[in-house]
Amino acid sequence: MVEIKVNDYYGNPSYYSVMPQEIFDALELANLNGEATCKVDKAQFDAMVVEYRKKMEQWKG
Repeated sequence: MVEIKVNDYYGNPSYYSVMPQEIFDALELANLNGEATCKVDKAQFDAMVVEYRKKMEQWKG
């Protein structure tokens, strides 16, 4: 598990296309509960970050 800041990812639509449902659900629940951070699966998070970086590189052209 890894602890992440809710506001860094939740409400940031550029992550949504690469965000696993489990991470989105954890972020949403933490947001609804007024929590600043939440814990998510590290492997899923790491994979999401890799895919996000690929997506941003492709967008830059």
